Amino acid sequence: MQQTEPRRVDKFWLTLIERPAVFLLLVVIGLALLPVAVWMDLRSISDASLQAQAIDLDQTISKIRNYYAQNIIARVQDAPGDITPTHEYHDTPGGIPIPATLSIELGEVIGGNARNLEYRFVSDLPFEDRASHNLTAFEIQALEDFRESRDPEDIEIGYEGSIFSRKIRIASPVMLGEACVACHNSHPESPKTDWTVGDVRGIQAITISQPIAENLWAFRYLLLYFAGAGAIGAAVTGLQWHQATRFHRMNRNLEKANTEIASLNERLTSENLRLGAEIEVARQIQMMVLPTQDELGGIRELEIAAFMEPADEVGGDYYDVLQLDDRVKIGIGDVTGHGLESGVLMLMVQSVAVALQERGPSDPRQFLTALNSAICRNIKRTKTDKHLTLSFLDFEADKVTLSGQHEELIVLRPDGGCDIIDTVDLGFPIGLDDNIEPFIETRELVFGPGDIIILYTDGVTEAANPEGELFGLDRLVDSARRHNAPSAARVLEGLLTDVKAHIATQTVFDDITLLVIRHN
Repeated sequence: MQQTEPRRVDKFWLTLIERPAVFLLLVVIGLALLPVAVWMDLRSISDASLQAQAIDLDQTISKIRNYYAQNIIARVQDAPGDITPTHEYHDTPGGIPIPATLSIELGEVIGGNARNLEYRFVSDLPFEDRASHNLTAFEIQALEDFRESRDPEDIEIGYEGSIFSRKIRIASPVMLGEACVACHNSHPESPKTDWTVGDVRGIQAITISQPIAENLWAFRYLLLYFAGAGAIGAAVTGLQWHQATRFHRMNRNLEKANTEIASLNERLTSENLRLGAEIEVARQIQMMVLPTQDELGGIRELEIAAFMEPADEVGGDYYDVLQLDDRVKIGIGDVTGHGLESGVLMLMVQSVAVALQERGPSDPRQFLTALNSAICRNIKRTKTDKHLTLSFLDFEADKVTLSGQHEELIVLRPDGGCDIIDTVDLGFPIGLDDNIEPFIETRELVFGPGDIIILYTDGVTEAANPEGELFGLDRLVDSARRHNAPSAARVLEGLLTDVKAHIATQTVFDDITLLVIRHN
């Protein structure tokens, strides 16, 4: 399901891209619905406002009528005199309007000049000499509801109109009090004479209109905003459609390119398998030319422990133990970089060194000069830019002769002492110059029973932990002091443990090589 849904979405959008008219229509509809939604909200706000106005006006007129009936008419009736409450007070000397007449005329005063306000004080039982009030359906229904509930607080609310013009009607019951009952039952023109207190005589109806369309210009800023937003939306939509069309074309081109790439990948996979097999052969050859355990353990008076771990399938580190009769030469080197090209150069060095040990000069300076000359010819022939640092140690009796430039040499003494020998002035990188004889120097070191020499490549000192901190020479020397033991294998094991603990989960980026040589 997770795989099919994206394809359906993509198909939908691609369909829209290929039908710009449909896409544009959807955008226009979306933009048009926004002002409609706002308009509907405005209508709701208008309805709420009209309702509040109508209720306030209804309660105001009712309170005025009640106040008039209780504080004026009642006082006049309690103190008979020249003042007479009557609906014909205009034609009666000393006459004052009864509450119903007051309400009707007050409504006329309030709504007389207001086009949007209408007030009605009506009943379905008018006096005999008066015209019918022609009740509306809303007013008839309100009267029925009020007479059923007989609740003076009851109100009836109704809405009319369209989205462009709203009208609210509100009705409240006009109920008879004691004074009203006496008057109505005794009046000669009363439609009935059995009124009781609490009867609904009629209704007070208020109608307020709100012609929204006439006030449309009041929303000019909102309309201008919609117009601007719509124009920007249309422009952005057009730009997006244009971009989507371009991406659609690009995707089709990419699909075509991907098909071609897939074909190339199939060929590359086959080629990679072939190259992988060749690299594996090169790695096996490299591991095969390293000194065997029998060779390392077959040298009189020396105990040798060695470790090499390439960063790639084929490493660029070199070490070898060469023995011819009683001559023992141990070499260590580091080709720039790592990988297949560096590994091939390492094999060249190993082959030339073996040949020179058997047929070449025994003098350390001449040995390095001849090796460099042969390597330079091969580097020029293969057109590579690789070179390497390389040092050799020639062992005899209780001394060792050091030649060539490589990393520092560490010598541990049985009494706990430690010598660090710098090789920077003893040679020159192999493969950079045809003749390095002027740069080669030798140095003799005392190497007696119990002494230990530690050789390493920069993959050891430059090994980084997850925080990027290098292992460094100082840590290597401290580790060598702590693990100083009468066994080369134990010293090597301790050194490797510390290096691996420092690296932890960090990726190894360079070949790591360590040799520990102990004089028995």
